[in-house]
Amino acid sequence: MMHMTVVVLLGLGMQDAARPPKGGAAKAPEKAAPLSVGEGKVTQTPLGLDAVDEPRKAAEAYLKALSGQGDDTARDTLLGGATLNARLETLPNWKIVSREPGQVELGELADVATNMENLDKEGRMALAKMLGGGPASDPDGLSMQELDAEQAQQLLAPTKARAAAFQKSHPVFAYVARVDREVYWHPKNPVRKLIADAGSKGRYQLDFHLFKVEVLEGAQKKSRVWPLRLLRLRTDKLDTGWRVLPASDWNAE
Repeated sequence: MMHMTVVVLLGLGMQDAARPPKGGAAKAPEKAAPLSVGEGKVTQTPLGLDAVDEPRKAAEAYLKALSGQGDDTARDTLLGGATLNARLETLPNWKIVSREPGQVELGELADVATNMENLDKEGRMALAKMLGGGPASDPDGLSMQELDAEQAQQLLAPTKARAAAFQKSHPVFAYVARVDREVYWHPKNPVRKLIADAGSKGRYQLDFHLFKVEVLEGAQKKSRVWPLRLLRLRTDKLDTGWRVLPASDWNAE
């Protein structure tokens, strides 16, 4: 897990944090930012499995596209756009078998933007400590220290604490951003562009719905159940419409 964390942090371009500032003089350490700023207000609305609302319609349109039963352009409702793999994905069949209560989070864009920025900074600092030697011992400044599991956990603890605080203060936004998973650090995490497009001023409303979908696979019709997540972000500057939150893979987790 420690190795994977380093890899995804590097993918975000955080290796630059290991380099000393130009001019030779090290900057004084900055005062640590609070673990999280602001707080989102979350409300939940129980919905029956047979409720035919806008997120349900968007979910069904996406599933029909995957199973060849509907308009294939529904694949483009994936947040960030449909990748090549997403365009090739097919389902032999599907059935929505359960639905969690709908969630709406209201909050300040500045707060979520700051929390993501601070989380990224914490990740950069952790990576800098993991990278040993610097330019003096490695031309690229990317040599790796030998760390045991306990040392790695200690270095990553502040990053995990900040992610946990973000999950507590803005649970829906943090979930959508996948702050508890490696995919959060990926430079193509679509939530990063979403924040950039929305800006850091004004308020937001983030709607989130989670459906469980059953697929019967193979000659034995083996059941596989996986989550289908729908979201909609509204601010003064944008309205995403209903979008499918992509997963890093097709596993239930």
